[in-house]
Amino acid sequence: MKKILKTLIPIDIAKGLKVTGKYFFKVFLTANRAKKRPHGTEEYPEVPVKLQPRFRGRLTMLKDEQGEIKCVCCLACEKICPTQVITIESGKKEGRKTKLPTRYDFEMERCIFCEFCVESCGFDSIILNHQFELAAYNREDFSIGMLGKEHNMFEVTPVAKFSYSDED
Repeated sequence: MKKILKTLIPIDIAKGLKVTGKYFFKVFLTANRAKKRPHGTEEYPEVPVKLQPRFRGRLTMLKDEQGEIKCVCCLACEKICPTQVITIESGKKEGRKTKLPTRYDFEMERCIFCEFCVESCGFDSIILNHQFELAAYNREDFSIGMLGKEHNMFEVTPVAKFSYSDED
């Protein structure tokens, strides 16, 4: 009889199943008593996603209280970017002492979301927001700039208008 059981259920597999079963039933029986969810999956998109505070999403430019762009074209973000995805052209505006970007392009398809550009900016003019779903069907959707309705650096991209976490 022992020989038949050894061939049908090897001892090592039985020992492993014993340990696994012990922890499975320990978690399964205590999950509801401790008011914990019995599973770890998120019910996205029905339930809003809770992101970690240090999550790095898409690059976004910020404006000040008057609606002016905070960027002064110091080119620190363009120089420090390891993949060279940021392109800035500067210009002047009447009534403003500092430079103003006339073109600020960001190629999201090559970005590695390292946050070096945000850390190097001394004027807090760019951030990585909490936009987490960045999939697109066209390569053109990954080119984001200051101008344009769909490729705007100041707003959420149309691809991810349902997948944006407002929590900070």
